[in-house]
Amino acid sequence: MNRRSCAAISLIALVIPLLPGQTPPIHSERESTESQFSVSLSLFTALAAINMAGYDDGIDSSVNDQFQVRREIRAELAKKQIKCLPDLRDFYKEHKKPTPSGNLGQYISFALIAGDAPAFTLPATDVPPDVEPLRAFSDLLARFYKEADIEGLWNRSQAAYAAAMRQYQDSVINTLFEANGYLRNPSGYLGRRFQIYLDLLGAPDQVQVRSYRNDYFVVITPTSVPVVDEIRDAYLAYILDPLSYKYSTAIKEKQVLLKYAADAPALDLAYKDDFSLLLTKSLIKAIDSRLLHANEEKRAAYVNQAMSEGYILTAAFADQLKRYEHMPDSMKMYYPDMIAAIDVRKEKKRIEAVGFTKSVPSKIIAPPARLKLDPVEESLQMAEGIYEAGNFDAATHIFKTVLTATADKIMQGRAYYGLGRIALHQNQRSEAITYFQRTVDDNPNPTLTAWSHVYLGKLALASNHNDKAYDEFKSALSIEGASAMARDAAEKALENSSSSGEKKP
Repeated sequence: MNRRSCAAISLIALVIPLLPGQTPPIHSERESTESQFSVSLSLFTALAAINMAGYDDGIDSSVNDQFQVRREIRAELAKKQIKCLPDLRDFYKEHKKPTPSGNLGQYISFALIAGDAPAFTLPATDVPPDVEPLRAFSDLLARFYKEADIEGLWNRSQAAYAAAMRQYQDSVINTLFEANGYLRNPSGYLGRRFQIYLDLLGAPDQVQVRSYRNDYFVVITPTSVPVVDEIRDAYLAYILDPLSYKYSTAIKEKQVLLKYAADAPALDLAYKDDFSLLLTKSLIKAIDSRLLHANEEKRAAYVNQAMSEGYILTAAFADQLKRYEHMPDSMKMYYPDMIAAIDVRKEKKRIEAVGFTKSVPSKIIAPPARLKLDPVEESLQMAEGIYEAGNFDAATHIFKTVLTATADKIMQGRAYYGLGRIALHQNQRSEAITYFQRTVDDNPNPTLTAWSHVYLGKLALASNHNDKAYDEFKSALSIEGASAMARDAAEKALENSSSSGEKKP
């Protein structure tokens, strides 16, 4: 990691007032922007509260000599009359976990799930297990936020946080850029985000990863060692996890290999219980080996180490990645071929020859993060994978199930789009027109809506409805945010129809 030299950040930075007319950098933390590296008011408030309630882990670490923000904020808060402090201390004591990482982790989870300041309200349902016991913390935190004037302290702390982030952001951005380039991933996923937060109020050397619905979060505290590998692996999981849902049927065919992971003493139980999670982590390890700035001997040693720790498909994926690197396809396109190419019999023999290590050195916390999809989203992903495999009847059944399982128009629009493509494959033109029109009406996202207009235009041309076709192609081009491929298809269709004399007068 780039460890630029800098003076210790003290409260001198914290108490610098905002310049006249300067707007405090407070914003909603629910804004959907991909791959952000920023700070969080909710995290800041939650961790400030537990610091005053008895959380002392890592307070004597030498890392705090460089980042003095935690000590200085504790001293600043100690001067205030905070009436809720006795209740906070009782709550913290009652909910203290046996391990430092778990104790801090529950409050990190709370901050990521809770609503924005000043209420910090938890959702009524679908709250993670480690957050559910902390429901009463919402009211306590709201009181603390007001009584301790956290908004003012937060505003004054921004210079200190900005200085700290500058030490990390170059290396973080570079590693994400490198990973994105390797995956040939021009963008993430519509409606999803990958968010990194830096907070200076937790014990040093923490990397905590969370996956909630469509969002991936990585929370880091001041570190004494590089953490870019853990951040890169979290980003790779963010990209690859949805593919394990999409191609779950093909993955299940390889699940017989899971029993061999049970013999790996050092492997986390989460991987032994979930083959998709193990497969994804093995692929991530294989990608890590290919991104090593080292020779093939060291890359092979990295793969062997991963295999010995129980990531039993790392070698299989590493072999396939060598081929992938010479192909034009993106990882999202190549992924089903990689799964299909796993030779169960060959991998059994390879795994049986592995000597599993009994333990691995304790390291920075990066717990397994399995993407938790909404059931309807999971069905849509699965249907897409089955459709791509050519099983149209099974895909049709799942897409139609989605239509009755949710009233969400966006979800229904994606299902109609899937049904429209299947109808085209089966030469059912009237059904295809109906489904694509329903997609346009529900407007699931710009790309699918634009493609639906393109298909409707081509179907109109096939029926000699040239004016209708022209209007559909122009509609596709008018949609802001449509993919380049959809726009290109619409432009070519317009050009072809014009050269054939079919353009609308």
